[in-house]
Amino acid sequence: MDRHRSLRMTLLLAVGAAGCSSSKGRDIAVVELPPAAPADDAAPSSEEPDASAPARRAGWITDPDGSVHRATASRCDATNDQPSCRGTEKLQLCKADADCKEGPHGKCVTAVGQVGTYCGCEYSCETDADCGASSACVCKGTGALRETHSVCAQARCMTDVDCPESTCGLSAYHNGCGEQVMLACRTADDTCRSDADCGRQGDTGLACAALDVDGGYVRWQCLGRTCAIGRPLMVEGAPRAAPAAARDDWRAPAPLDAASLAFLAPDLRELAAAHYAAMAALEHASIASFARFSLQLLALGAPADLVGEAHRSALDEMEHARLAYGIASRLAGRSIGPGPLLEAAAAPLAAGVAEVVDALVEEGCVGEALGAAEARELARIAADPALAAALARIAADEERHAAFAWRALAWLLATFGEPARAAADRAFSRAAARFEIDPAPVPAAHEPLGLLPAHAIGALRREVLAEVVAPCRAALLDASHDTARPGAPPAQQGRPS
Repeated sequence: MDRHRSLRMTLLLAVGAAGCSSSKGRDIAVVELPPAAPADDAAPSSEEPDASAPARRAGWITDPDGSVHRATASRCDATNDQPSCRGTEKLQLCKADADCKEGPHGKCVTAVGQVGTYCGCEYSCETDADCGASSACVCKGTGALRETHSVCAQARCMTDVDCPESTCGLSAYHNGCGEQVMLACRTADDTCRSDADCGRQGDTGLACAALDVDGGYVRWQCLGRTCAIGRPLMVEGAPRAAPAAARDDWRAPAPLDAASLAFLAPDLRELAAAHYAAMAALEHASIASFARFSLQLLALGAPADLVGEAHRSALDEMEHARLAYGIASRLAGRSIGPGPLLEAAAAPLAAGVAEVVDALVEEGCVGEALGAAEARELARIAADPALAAALARIAADEERHAAFAWRALAWLLATFGEPARAAADRAFSRAAARFEIDPAPVPAAHEPLGLLPAHAIGALRREVLAEVVAPCRAALLDASHDTARPGAPPAQQGRPS
């Protein structure tokens, strides 16, 4: 059964290429992973610890404030205790360990989610040599790492010796859906050193994490749960959202069944309330994201229908935020709404062609397609009729927003040619790398409340990447090779003065 056919056809119709099929129907262009980012110019440290170095400076070091850094390379335990695939799972991306050939120490593991039983490859490591260039092996159990096996991480530094004025810190950032692991030098521009510097923001915990902000530059800053359905407001490479506030003017009525809620454990209700509050905050921030996109379209000379659709989408996101705040408030038994979104006023326009295409692909073409599929699945499994109706409304709107993103991308490619196409290619590859990773375990999984297990979310996203995003990407980019719109602004147009 091709359950993503409707979404795929909606997006293909948006770009005028409805004749394409999914990866199940014919060969298509595969969404490729981007190469690992280059490491700093300093030579990487040797694989084995220096025997002459003091013992207290060997391996992974945890400082008194809780921050973790790497004094020397060390050998990790490469075993993976996750259960092996049984061979009877519904979705099988692998059947045995021998099928996992993309790296060393591969294991075909099993999991269960709403999409059914699931098998997929997990890769561990023992030394940096298992990870390839510009990557390091992070041992399981190190710092805040949640993975249950040693993992290969992007490395902007390999050990402390690569950071003459600081240390080579471990960043293990969980955004609510997945874990992003990186080694990066501490700098004077960092806004935090450890989680203790970040405190808490509403119902969402903050963590001090390293983040690429511009042109390979990395900064340590406080980040919270940022993964939820909707188009994010990105500022300096990080999604931004308003803190929670005790107010009821941003919530729509949520007539969830009182009898059903009465039987929920208090801690489960709080976790579910925090989930929907985080979702509401990002939907609220999406209003600013679409407002900025409308200005970008105007700066690039877009037609009226695209500018109008950006404004209509912003109004949709306002209603999504009200629905989600209403659900969160009903679950929590108290009023939850947004505080000031200060970043909305400080967000740069960034109206250069490459910048606009880059954000549009990752946040709209890919992100909202995944969000539409996820919301549709949540609406299907939600036990409460009011919750299911709210999620179905969000799913329908997000599918329309995804189609809008693909139409806007088609216009940008036709208008600006090769610079836009090159930016789109890079952005699609980066988005695939970001979204295909299995999410980390969630605090609580309760499908009737729309809280899917992590493996179910991961499996669903990989399906959509392969069966929806890849054929649409192939159709659109292939068609754009020789397309140029007469009378369009010059392709070299950049940021307006």
